[in-house]
Amino acid sequence: MLSGTSLTTISSNNNINSIKIYKYRWMILALFDLVSILNFMQLLQFSIISNIISRFYNVESFLVDLTGLIFFISYIILFYPISYLIEKYNLKLTVGCAMLLTLAGNLLKLLSANPDRFWLVLLAQALIAIGQVYLYSIPSKLATTWFGSEEVSTACAIGVLGMQLGTALGCVQSPMIVKNESSDVIQGQLFDMFLYQAIVSFVAFILVLCLFRRRPQLPPSQSQVDLLSNSDAPLPNFFENMKKIGKNKNFWLIVFSLGLANGVWNSFGILLNTLYLHYFPTGENDAGLIALITIISGGCIGSMIVGILLDKTHEFKKISIFLLASSSLIYVGVIFTLVEKSRIGTFIVIPIFGFFLAPVLIVGFEYLVEITYPISEACSASAFNASYNLLGIVATLLLGALYDSIGYFYTFVATFIIFAFATMTILFVKSDLRRRDANLHRSNANNTAMSNGFDVTNTTVSVAHF
Repeated sequence: MLSGTSLTTISSNNNINSIKIYKYRWMILALFDLVSILNFMQLLQFSIISNIISRFYNVESFLVDLTGLIFFISYIILFYPISYLIEKYNLKLTVGCAMLLTLAGNLLKLLSANPDRFWLVLLAQALIAIGQVYLYSIPSKLATTWFGSEEVSTACAIGVLGMQLGTALGCVQSPMIVKNESSDVIQGQLFDMFLYQAIVSFVAFILVLCLFRRRPQLPPSQSQVDLLSNSDAPLPNFFENMKKIGKNKNFWLIVFSLGLANGVWNSFGILLNTLYLHYFPTGENDAGLIALITIISGGCIGSMIVGILLDKTHEFKKISIFLLASSSLIYVGVIFTLVEKSRIGTFIVIPIFGFFLAPVLIVGFEYLVEITYPISEACSASAFNASYNLLGIVATLLLGALYDSIGYFYTFVATFIIFAFATMTILFVKSDLRRRDANLHRSNANNTAMSNGFDVTNTTVSVAHF
């Protein structure tokens, strides 16, 4: 039996609005995180050991970087149709498709552990990348579907935490398993790594099929009640919703602030191995370990803290300014430690940099849901994801070219200017928090009705069972 907590049921004018928060929401969130971890482990799996992969498969370093870039490219190409499918179908089908594609990609990788099969690596990465397109748009939708109004940002942060943790594990798994040795040894190590991933992916796919649920029986918040109450009314076409988002000035300001910063952060992860080995030629293992610590400090710890702060304060703009300004200043420290070749310094400053920069993804998701409500979370999340993935591709290609043309130091200066621009842009965003206002308006209306003596029945605190 699946139990839940508090329920407030208000009956007025024969219109029943019921809110219930189920304990099973944590199972749903845990399953989503498991799927995210297994999928996002593949993102930097090859680029974090690009020198080894380039030698084993005898390919250029750009093609190794492409194993990560293909995730961004896939999102740009497919986010529109897949976002439509997410809107049309339920969460269980969406997560199931993502896990199935991840499993298929990992099975295909078992055939790719051969020096002349790099094309299979790219094909497998493409399948997993398509699965990732589904996952990107889910955290906000899952949070609002299953969690109460005071939990949505925290739940979204936990959902994104799985993505960040998966990326972190991928960064440390590859250097730990695949060593810079002979081709025969590397071939066996790659096969072992692919086999572990395939087995765990199969188990996760079965768990999703058996345990994941599409939605709770009753909505968890007033904003969800409003959306469900209007479910019989004609809804705007998905494409019309996307047009509305595109006409929203605040959307573009957030894209060119939080989205731009996150795009540069993604490119930093893809280019980290190349960047680090330029200053520390024998630092393959260090690069993977720094990536792990950085993603845990920022993607996990930082994102959780920011998610809780957003739920408690709803100060989206102030938190955005603080994160972007702090990231810009700390990036100066990153430049200093690299140029001065301070190995210990990189282990300290780069994770601090990630602590402040990685959480901008959470803020971007939730900020856009707030300012575009009642447009579906999938629409706003998809539009934001497409924007920062495109910016991530541009940043990766541009910064990679600048490293070769003007040198590393001046590329660092150009990157700092980008962060400063993002910080300035967020100042012009208006804090039009429509989702929060909807929750407050309904809550105040209910309180007024009760204080004026209207009949409020069936107000209970109970345990719910499916």
